Amino acid sequence: MYNFINDTMERQIKDLQELVRIPSVSRGKPKPNAPLGEEVRRALDFALDLARELGFPRVWELDGYCGIVEFGEGEECLGIMAHLDVVPEGDGWSYPPYAAQIHDGRMYGRGVVDDKGAAISALYAMAAVMNSGKMMKRRVRLILGCDEEAGWSCMDRYKQYEQEPTLAFTPDAEYPVVNSEMGIYQTTYTKSCNTHISCQIGTASNVVPGEARMCFRVQPKEVEMPDGFTMDIVYNTLRVHGRGGHASMPDLAHNALQGILFAAKAQYLDDEDRKLIEDLIELYAFDMHGQSLGIDVTDESGRTTFVPSMLTISNGTVTIKSDCRYPFSLKHPDLQARIDRKMAAKGFARTAQKNTPCHFIPQDSELVKTLMEIFNRKVGVELEPLKIGGGTYARAFTNAVAFGTVPYNEESPCHMPDESSALSDIRFNTEIMAEAIEKLACN
Repeated sequence: MYNFINDTMERQIKDLQELVRIPSVSRGKPKPNAPLGEEVRRALDFALDLARELGFPRVWELDGYCGIVEFGEGEECLGIMAHLDVVPEGDGWSYPPYAAQIHDGRMYGRGVVDDKGAAISALYAMAAVMNSGKMMKRRVRLILGCDEEAGWSCMDRYKQYEQEPTLAFTPDAEYPVVNSEMGIYQTTYTKSCNTHISCQIGTASNVVPGEARMCFRVQPKEVEMPDGFTMDIVYNTLRVHGRGGHASMPDLAHNALQGILFAAKAQYLDDEDRKLIEDLIELYAFDMHGQSLGIDVTDESGRTTFVPSMLTISNGTVTIKSDCRYPFSLKHPDLQARIDRKMAAKGFARTAQKNTPCHFIPQDSELVKTLMEIFNRKVGVELEPLKIGGGTYARAFTNAVAFGTVPYNEESPCHMPDESSALSDIRFNTEIMAEAIEKLACN
């Protein structure tokens, strides 16, 4: 098994580079046979063609929404879920985001970690076990989703036509094992406003914006910005630069949307514009936990995070999108009501929402216990399972957890500029997934 991984490691790195070079940003323009866009379709075709080249006996797709790769026999099924779509690249990169360049033993590119690296490692780990000749007690099925970052239509399509795995893991978080995921509540609020300000900030609800621009009637003035932010002025446009990141980890980012509200307050504004900016600051300020909205709750599953992630002001309409990760003790109806009240007081009405409930798998289950034993033995540590605010494909199934691939002692680079992975970590991920498959699916 390890000989196969070692012998194919160079090819695995090259395959990952080719996949990262496909800019498969979520929810591209739908086309025939490409419901999620041409680039996402290209990424899916690449992965399925690779699976066929690796010799898997069963490879198929579900209408361009996801691909399935399977081997082995048995009534029960071990599922592995990875995704091929990525968030937009954003700003602040040191290297081209879709070049998959290698510098000092690291590969840089959007999707190297989230989640194309995991998808390639899973394919090679499955091939290593398949070629080992071991007897199987469960089939092994890789589900390659194409809409994880935007809407999960891939999982909806899968569950419409295919069986739920007996047990499953997704290599789309951190090591060792994530068995507890907080709820995710994403909202859109809108109001009419007679304003002379215009902006279009943010790329996706689950991404902390790293850059923001706002246009005024007159040329803006310089403002001394808080630590972590810079600003510049081009004619009547104010630009603020922070640091982008994943909405589940706002403490690792500097939200440029919040930064530009801070800078806008110091500008020459008429009464209507000033009222709008002051209202938005009162709602969001530099808060990462929804304190001003009355939703800052902490329990054993974690603490609320709240991120205003997209702001559009255009033609008399103000639209704000946000992402909230909430702990188990904060129930969705109460959360919704609290935010609605605060937003309504500022004239906003909720026009869209998406709620994903919390997810938990007991620590003494076969799945969690086995994966924890594999990781602790391989790394030589004694860690406990993790609880996170991130949302993974584990939520799609009854008995599923997240298993890697961000090293347990490192910050996640997901959704950030210069997303990257050490080549040694790519090898580690392939090896430990092969061990997990062997323990969970072989006799």
